[in-house]
Amino acid sequence: MNRVWKWLVTLSGLALMLLGVPMLMGVCVLMLALVGGAGDLDALPFSLSMAFFLVVTFGCGGVAFYHGMCALIGRPSGSLRLPPAWALGGSFVLVLVAGLLMHAAVCGAPLIFPPLFLLAVALPPVTGVAVMVDRHPGALTWRRALVAFCAGATVSTSLAIVLNTLLPGLLLALVWGLADQVLPALEKLLDALAGGRVADALTSRGFLFALVELAIIAPFGEEFVKPVVVLPLLRRLERRDALLLGACAGAGFAALEDALYAGFGLPVWAGILLLRAMGAPLHSLGAGLTTMGWWEVLQRRPDAGRHWLERYGLAVGIHALWNGGSWLVIALILAGFFGPVPETSLLGLPEVGLLLALLAVEGAAIWIGARALSRRLLPAGETLPAHEGMPIERALAVWAVVCLAVLVPVGLTILRSWWVL
Repeated sequence: MNRVWKWLVTLSGLALMLLGVPMLMGVCVLMLALVGGAGDLDALPFSLSMAFFLVVTFGCGGVAFYHGMCALIGRPSGSLRLPPAWALGGSFVLVLVAGLLMHAAVCGAPLIFPPLFLLAVALPPVTGVAVMVDRHPGALTWRRALVAFCAGATVSTSLAIVLNTLLPGLLLALVWGLADQVLPALEKLLDALAGGRVADALTSRGFLFALVELAIIAPFGEEFVKPVVVLPLLRRLERRDALLLGACAGAGFAALEDALYAGFGLPVWAGILLLRAMGAPLHSLGAGLTTMGWWEVLQRRPDAGRHWLERYGLAVGIHALWNGGSWLVIALILAGFFGPVPETSLLGLPEVGLLLALLAVEGAAIWIGARALSRRLLPAGETLPAHEGMPIERALAVWAVVCLAVLVPVGLTILRSWWVL
């Protein structure tokens, strides 16, 4: 990276840190409120939002500023070494349990819960990176990994929010314009296959718009902007190093996205993070694939444009399958396709096991695919010791047990439905 980019990273980090100064005032107000006897439950959302903005501004900005200055003065950075994936995954479970206990605590929650929440948000994406690094970081240093992570959490996320805000408005007219021509025929087909209620649900304009947003707009936009922040670093890297660097940017993007989802759904934050953890390497794998395409373009490899399109299309397809499949199953559950839906709540219904099974199967493919791709790109003659990490066969067995535990209630539900019919 030339000095212009180093100065840009340094000054961007300084600007983020200056934006965090008002957040410090908010923390001071929170502390005074707690000392004055303010209710803990009222202070919890405020303290969580303050902690979130402090991490984004002082945390990400401080990392960018420090490592930018170190790069300017020529201070070397050590090779990235992450704990084993099983240790990070176990830490996530422990932090999640501690967060649940503290979230329900009467006192101290506004001070102790936010760090636990943010740690639980960060651990699954970092675990996804650890699976891909696989104790073989190559040229990936702490400096490159941390700057890519922070840039993915700030710059890439901001660009994605802009695209996800502007593009739906452009496609809204298209969906509404074609609705009168396409929906009647589609509704008749679904009515014949699954019944009128399902046909009405799957052909409603609200469902189609949400499906377009989740399965088309979000994947295309996010998979394009996530690796943009690491492009200046790719010229002097090897192919696998480019994959891992893009994965770090995707992990930062995933961490901030998970924090927003779990923060807005604070009453069920643990369930949201558990579901998101099933496919934790999703954003890392997608960003890594697209970064490999950009690497070939910058290296001027033969057929680089076609290879970029293939890798970008694969990343978009994996992302679209995760988002679109989940939304389709949720719509079918709400439409009563798998049985009558109580008016009270969906929580605890056996039909919800179908959604969990889908996420478990897709998540297993993402975890195993990310690790297999990273290992396949190892330089010739370099292999990993057999005792390091969990073998693929054991990982498949673990996921088979998880999927079996989820699919059993689903199978019972289907049998019950057939018995009633």
